[in-house]
Amino acid sequence: MQQCSEPSELRIVLVGRGKNRITSVRKILLGSSEENEKCSSGTKKCQRKEVKIRQQNVVIVETDLCNLERVSLEEEKEEVLSHAAPGPHVFLFVLSCKDRFTTPEQKAVEMFKETFSKNVTLYTMVLFTGGEELEGTIEEFVGESDLKSFVDDCKGNCHVIKNNDESPSQRTELLQHINNMVQKNGEKFYTKEKEEAEKEGKGWGVRRKVAFCVSVSALGGATLGGTVFPMLKVPFAAAIGVPVGAVAGGLLGGAGIVAVAHIKVKLHQHHHRSQYQSL
Repeated sequence: MQQCSEPSELRIVLVGRGKNRITSVRKILLGSSEENEKCSSGTKKCQRKEVKIRQQNVVIVETDLCNLERVSLEEEKEEVLSHAAPGPHVFLFVLSCKDRFTTPEQKAVEMFKETFSKNVTLYTMVLFTGGEELEGTIEEFVGESDLKSFVDDCKGNCHVIKNNDESPSQRTELLQHINNMVQKNGEKFYTKEKEEAEKEGKGWGVRRKVAFCVSVSALGGATLGGTVFPMLKVPFAAAIGVPVGAVAGGLLGGAGIVAVAHIKVKLHQHHHRSQYQSL
């Protein structure tokens, strides 16, 4: 794997189901550097380790997000981002080569993307543990499945580690792969502002739909008003009917698209609430 320049500080967030998996990854990353740990802080749900590995300051945030049975993880997300401030360079989503990508893992992925926004996959690497039991290549293991879809969302960024390998070379290869990914991202990192920008983009899409529907409905209302009002045989019927019809049509069109968007949001929230409660 080709080496690249490394940022002076590398901020990594560990996520996924299975506390033991995440802890094993943290131990591999820290290695013998654990004795040189600069600082440690956090809560039971979120632990921060900061170490010096070669000339690079590495921040490792170990989370329990995907093991929590919650509809909303906003509070936990804020804690994660505060420990990885000003923002994580990479999320390592930890899975196992020993297990199939079953419904609980799929729901954990959806919870992860729902919590941090779909944009988070640009900063995510899928990390497989248990590589010593992998038969064939990781590409064959991923196959044509929902797991492949998730890896593709992460731009193909995935890595395999062996649980029974305590050699420094395994950590070096993992960190090198992460640094290469960070370099390809222009050393940019995930921030809450990027999530809000994505939401704003979705909001702009709704506003454009509203504007379009208002325009079409207003045109239809104006045509109808201009036709119906003259039938009433009142003074200035046509002049009155066109603007009145346009206003009425516009209001109805705008109200309709907003109502549809509101219903979609409610259905989406209900869907995710049902998913999390079934974990």
